[in-house]
Amino acid sequence: MRQFVLTAVGEDRPGIVADLTKVLYEEGFNIEDSAMTRLNNEFAVMLIVTTEKDITEEELKKSFTEVAKRRNLLINIREIPEEIYAGKKEVGDIYNIVVYGADKPGIVYKVAKLLADKNINIADLRTEKTPELYVLISQVEFPAGLKEDDILGDIEKLKEELNIDISIEKVESVEM
Repeated sequence: MRQFVLTAVGEDRPGIVADLTKVLYEEGFNIEDSAMTRLNNEFAVMLIVTTEKDITEEELKKSFTEVAKRRNLLINIREIPEEIYAGKKEVGDIYNIVVYGADKPGIVYKVAKLLADKNINIADLRTEKTPELYVLISQVEFPAGLKEDDILGDIEKLKEELNIDISIEKVESVEM
């Protein structure tokens, strides 16, 4: 099996997802994972796709030529080496972290730096700015063995430094 990451960015308009996924369907690809969002008036797509076909990055990208031109999309494709997608990474607890306060430079950087310093992986991060409030919402993966208490002191320091509020909540998983 071959696995690829496909990214596409362009001006938001109806039909982008249908056009991209039609090409994948016609080429015999399966969508394993996806994230799609609009930021201001730009639409961004990130897909992890798999196939049993013997196809190169260049051949796959060529199959998107017409869609990219018609939709004025910047499309990038990269094959994911098998050793990366075949191995499953051990992850500890999963948390949601929400930051809110007045907008100022450095909020995302300082939160991301705190997490990186503790070897906490950011699985998802979104920000939104309104005239009154800046909000950062993230889902993070603690490394095995790290506990919430291990970072609470650093979170308190960051709250004071940036004059923001930060909440952290463990995501409880359902065992099957």
